[in-house]
Amino acid sequence: MKSVTSIGKITKAMKMVAASKMKGDLNRLENGKEFGNQALDIMFKTDTYMQKMAPEAPQNPRTLMVPITSDKGLCGGTNSGIIRTVRDFANHSDRSRLALFAVGDKGVAGLNRNMPDLMKVAVSDTAKPINYPTVMALSEHIIKHAEGQDRIVVFYNEFKSAISSIIRQMELMPRQRFLDTLRFGKLYDQALPDKNTSNPALYELYVTSNLWVAFLHHSAAEQSARMTAMENASKNAKEILNKLRLKYNRARQARITIELVEIISGASAL
Repeated sequence: MKSVTSIGKITKAMKMVAASKMKGDLNRLENGKEFGNQALDIMFKTDTYMQKMAPEAPQNPRTLMVPITSDKGLCGGTNSGIIRTVRDFANHSDRSRLALFAVGDKGVAGLNRNMPDLMKVAVSDTAKPINYPTVMALSEHIIKHAEGQDRIVVFYNEFKSAISSIIRQMELMPRQRFLDTLRFGKLYDQALPDKNTSNPALYELYVTSNLWVAFLHHSAAEQSARMTAMENASKNAKEILNKLRLKYNRARQARITIELVEIISGASAL
C-alpha cells in the first residue's frame, strides 16, 4: 500500500510537469507552424509548366525513412505507433531500396531490433525544447544521407488535441530531383540572386521548414500523450490502493474476529 501510494504521488507530479511542458510546446507550435510551411510546395502546385516538365519518380524508388520519436518513454503509444508504421511501410516495400535515419532513442531501440540492416544513422539526446538551429543541423545530415535516394519519407505525430494525435507520412524530394524540377519554373521571375545560388538555399529551406513543423507537432503530441498516460496511471494507482485497503481491512477484521473467538472460548472453558 505504501509503494502504490508513492507511485501515485510520482505519476501525479509527472502529469503536472507534462501539462506545464505541453503548454510551452503548444505555444511554440502556434508561433512556428506557419514558418516557411508549404511555401515551396505551393510553388510546385501552382506552376503547371513545372509540373509538366518535372522528372517523374521511378516505380520502385529508393527511400530514406526518417521516423521522429522521443528520447524518453512513459508517453502512451506515441513512439510505438511510429515504430509500427515504419515496420509496415518497410514490409510493403523492397527492403533492398530502403534506408533508415532514426531520430529519438526510443525509435532507434525499437527499429534496430527488427531492421538493423537498414539503420544508417541514429540520432538521440537532441536538445529540448527543440529549436530551429537544431532542426537545421539535422536537416543537413538528412540531406547528406539522402544523396542517391529518390525520396525522403518523414514519419511523425501530428498534434490534434490534448487527447488525440495522428501519425503522418510526409514525403520530401531529394536535392537533385528538387533542383531538376525547380529549373523549369516559369511562374515566378527571379533576377537576383541567380538560380545557381538561390535554388540550393531554397532546398535547404524546403527540408528544414517541413522538418521544423514535424518536430513541433511531435513535441506537443508527446507531452499531451505523457500527460494523459500519467493521469491514467494515477487513476489506476488509486483503484489498486482501494482494492488493497479492502483486502487489508478484511484480513485485519478476520484476525480480530479469531482473537475474540479464542478469548470467548477460553472464558467459557473456565
